[in-house]
Parts: sequence; structure tokens; C-alpha cells
Amino acid sequence: MDATVKQMLEGFGYGISNYTSSLGPDNAKIREAKRIYDDLMKKAEAGADVRAISMDRGFMRLGQLVGELASETPLSPGELAAYGDGIRADEIPPASVPAAGYRMAWEQLDAPTKQKMKNYYDRIFAIEAKAGNAVFFNTMLREDGVLLDMSREPLIEEAKKTLAAAREAYSPTVNYQQGLAIETYGSVGTVQELEFEGAKMAEMSNVEHEWDAQYLEVIGLLPACAQAIEAFGPTDENVGKLRNSHVFMAEFMGIAWDDVFENERYLYFWENVAWDRLPAAKKVRYAVTTPKDYADVLKKQFFEPFVKDLPAPVKSPERRVRFWGKEYDAQEGMRLLENPPRPEVTP
Repeated sequence: MDATVKQMLEGFGYGISNYTSSLGPDNAKIREAKRIYDDLMKKAEAGADVRAISMDRGFMRLGQLVGELASETPLSPGELAAYGDGIRADEIPPASVPAAGYRMAWEQLDAPTKQKMKNYYDRIFAIEAKAGNAVFFNTMLREDGVLLDMSREPLIEEAKKTLAAAREAYSPTVNYQQGLAIETYGSVGTVQELEFEGAKMAEMSNVEHEWDAQYLEVIGLLPACAQAIEAFGPTDENVGKLRNSHVFMAEFMGIAWDDVFENERYLYFWENVAWDRLPAAKKVRYAVTTPKDYADVLKKQFFEPFVKDLPAPVKSPERRVRFWGKEYDAQEGMRLLENPPRPEVTP
């Protein structure tokens, strides 16, 4: 019989034996579980491998039954006494029983994943060999920290890859978030802490990504309107949107054209993302060689001619944005994203 299959089935056997000690051998689910267990053992003895057993409908049903037995009402001491001592199950299972799940998982991994995970499973199987029983096995797993390493080290490696990609995409939010993930995952002490910190960072990151996208959209409203005229012509709709935005941004946000290109966050986007996406043909057409050149062309040809008849807009002194429940100057976007003033969240 395959050693891994034997361990898997023995684990179910111990479970059935333990529940028999509290529910009695006449329990309907106990009887069904024993019948399926015996059938699976026969198949394993006949040569069925891990894949065949784990895909067997009886195996799935057996797992379901063992789970359901946990919610069954135990018999009273008097009812159990009628069966004598034959149903006692005081023996502690060997380490091979809890280790069976890890062996089954290992066998089902594809070759590339096995190569990545081999170090962790080698540590688990070494602990199995040292442990005298299931209790020691589970205790030694916690003391070794292999399960924590197995969970966090791949996350750290993925965060490093994402961080490298983010630098090419020029995203201050991702730069901060992935850098924080590498630092945080490396400092946690338990799997539970890892899960909590991961969920917390994910929720905060989602908010910050959305805030950054909206911030860029609002701060860059004026050049976006000018680009629409440059790309699609001075239609009534495009010109009307530009003129309204010119007045609105000054009154509502305290921002005029020059303020946009003094904004660190917008400049970061303009110089590293917008400029790279500008088609080469347009760079040639307007004889521009730098992001500033292109911004000047937009201002002189596609912005100023369409607002020159308007009175100079009155800029509001209130240039405020809200971030994590507090207000900041609208020009502080880059600072807020590179090291966001996140609210404190504790478990």
C-alpha cells in the first residue's frame, strides 16, 4: 500500500475510533464511515494511489462524515457502559496521522511548485520523523515556525517582484504598499498575525489606490481638457468642458494651470507616464523633446486661446483634499502617497 495513502486513511481511522468512544458503534454515521473506510482500505491494498483515493467519491463522503460526527450528541456514561471497554480510544495517534495531510498535499503539487516548496516540506517531514506522536508533531511544527515561513516567504518574494514592476509603472502607492508588505511580513511571529496584517494592508491599499486615481483625475483636469481638444478638435463640448473646468478648479480647488505643473504627484505622472505614452508622431509634429515642452504646447495652443476672453478666475484660498478622515493641502498628494498617514488598526 502506498505510504501516503496509508497515512491518510489511518488518520480517518483514528477519527472514527475516537468518535466511536463517545457515540457508540451503533451510531448510523459511525457505521457508514466504517463501511467507507474499509472499502477505501481495500482499494488502497489493491494498489490505488493518492490521486485515485483522493478523487474517490467515498473519500469525499468520508471526510464529510468525520466532520459531521463532531456535532453529534455524545452518549451518556450509562449508555456507553453498555458497550464495555471495547470502544475506548485513549491512544494518542502517531505523528504520521497529522502529517498525512502534508504528504497528500506534497504529492499533488506539480513539479515547478515542488521545487519551490521542497525546503518547507523537507522540514515538515523531518519533524514527523522526530516526533513520537501527533501531539509532539503539532507542537514541534509551531516551535519550528515552518508553517509561518511557508506562508510568508512566498508573499515576500511576490511583494519584491511587484515592487520592481511598480517602479517601472511609477506608482507611489504600490511602492509604499509593497515595501511595507516586505517589512511587515518579515516581522510577524505567527500565521494568525500574518493573516491579520495582510488583510489590513489589502484594505488600506485598496482605498489608497482609489484615492490616488481620483486625485490624479482631479488635479489633472485642465491638461486633460486641453488634450481632448488637441486630440478631437475644439468641439462645443470639449471647449465648454475646458472653460468650465478653468473656472471650477480655481474656485473650488484653488488651482490654475500653473499650479497643476507645480504639483509633485502630477509631475511624477506627467514626466514618467503621460510623456512615455505620447505617440512619437505627436512629438515630431509639435517639435517637443521633453515633458515640459509638451505641457507648454498644450497651454499655448489648446488652453489659453479658449479661455482668454474669460476674466481671470478668482482662486479660492481653500486648496483642500481629504485623506483618511483628515484634510490636507491639495498639493500634498505625493507626500501623502509616499508615506500615507494611515489610521491605526489593532487586532
